[in-house]
Amino acid sequence: VWGLLMGRAEHLRHGRVVVAHLGSGASMCAIRDGISVGSTMGFSTLEGLPMGTRTGSLDPGVILWMMQEKGWDAATITDVLYKKSGLKGLSGISADMRDLEASNEPGAKRAIDFFVFRIKREICAMTSVLGGLDAIVFTGGIGEHSALVRQRATDGLEFLGVAVDPALNAVHAPIVSTAGAAVEVHVIPTDEEGVIAAHTTRLIG
Repeated sequence: VWGLLMGRAEHLRHGRVVVAHLGSGASMCAIRDGISVGSTMGFSTLEGLPMGTRTGSLDPGVILWMMQEKGWDAATITDVLYKKSGLKGLSGISADMRDLEASNEPGAKRAIDFFVFRIKREICAMTSVLGGLDAIVFTGGIGEHSALVRQRATDGLEFLGVAVDPALNAVHAPIVSTAGAAVEVHVIPTDEEGVIAAHTTRLIG
């Protein structure tokens, strides 16, 4: 994603950028001068944003409650945290954002509301870490293809200089911010397999 962004916007090489990789797995990264200075990721793949079936950040007290009140063992808790939570658990419908956007069920709305709330909160938190914001990059299955999530995750961020053009956003344009906006908002396809292959090739020489 960074390489593609540089090919499109070389002027951001020394800028302050938040990358939002939103999909079945979801994370965000604060990048300054091409170096990561903050991430929603933690010790495991559970930390950070809510994901398709994974919880995202969770009060440790919840795990204690599961053990003490529900009597669940480690295997059961692991199954719930990794496979039955996130968008799927919040909605009670599906882990797929497309299904949630097409649904009129209250659970679907609840899941989308919480997802975009957490994205927006992290954008603001990372902006403070970066000392300002020059660009946001949306990538991943949801980040690339959900105009609704992009719009709602950036609504209300005008005080940071963020302004998304609804028409550009609706057609998933490469840049969806309004002309002259202080913060550029990019939509870039992710290539996880390509990155893995490149790192593997470098490691094995």
